[in-house]
This record gives sequence, structure tokens and C-alpha cells, in this order.
Amino acid sequence: MKTPICSFDAKTGTLCSKCEDKLRSGHLTQADVECAVKLVKIAERDQEINKFTMINAYHVNGDIVLVLQRSDLSALRSNVELSRKIEQQFENKVWFVEAEATDKRFLENLFFPARILTINLIWLPDGSKLTKVIVAAKDGQVSGINVEQIQKITKTVRNIELLVDFEPTSRR
Repeated sequence: MKTPICSFDAKTGTLCSKCEDKLRSGHLTQADVECAVKLVKIAERDQEINKFTMINAYHVNGDIVLVLQRSDLSALRSNVELSRKIEQQFENKVWFVEAEATDKRFLENLFFPARILTINLIWLPDGSKLTKVIVAAKDGQVSGINVEQIQKITKTVRNIELLVDFEPTSRR
């Protein structure tokens, strides 16, 4: 398991002077440290998680956002039990996003398994921009999407102001 802190620090929960300096200088956050320690404990019992690489982590309004490598995200998508195991250990809702993702891919990760129909960039008169996402709503229903939380995550992690709309789609 690779984490932003030393493997020894992640196993013991105590930071060495090098990692302590990274924390003080802002290269690491407290969320990075806490999540790395928890993930390493989970990885000790699960070989698949032991192969993961955690880039960094965020605490957003009570939830955890784990930034992982793309291959790790694929493993979590194909094995729902694995993501449940991680959420149980964190005792919070855990959002998984890809480290090197484009903004479009980042948003797709957050809305998964819902399908994004379009993403538009809206430039406002004051020079700021707003990202509008239109999500497919099957038979007019949207289940399990916490729009407010996704908006907070996008603002915290990527500094994206997000506007979300839903468009009904029928099953075929």
C-alpha cells in the first residue's frame, strides 16, 4: 500500500520528522495522515487493498474523499464489497476519485453510477466560471445522489462551482 506518508508512519500512526515537516509545510494534510493510517490497517487484512496507491484525502462535510490511482478505482468499481469494507472501517461515506482525472472524469467519478449526459462551462460576467452538469434520471427518478455534497466536494477538491440539472430518460 502506497500512501502520502512513510509506510512505517502509516503502520504505527506516529509521524517521523520528515512526514511531520511535510504536514507543517502544507504538503500533507491531517486528512492525508488519518486516512493513510486507516487504509493501511485495512490493507493488512485485504491483499487487494494492499495494492492501492492513495494520493491524498479530504474531509468534506463529514464525508471522506479518497484520491486514488485509476487502476485502484477500477478495482473498487468491479468489487462493490471492497468499497463497502472501506466505508465500514472509516465509519463515514467515502467518495473515491481518480488522481490524474480530467474535470469531466472527476465529475463522472462523483456521480457514479449515474450517467452524465452533458457538461457545460458557463462564464459569468464577473469573469468566474460555473460548471453545469446534466445527469440522466431514469424514468424521472434519481436515487442516491446527494447534489449538495457533490457540490461541496467539487469546490473543496477541484475549486469547481457546480450547477446540477437532471434530465429524464426512459428505459429502453
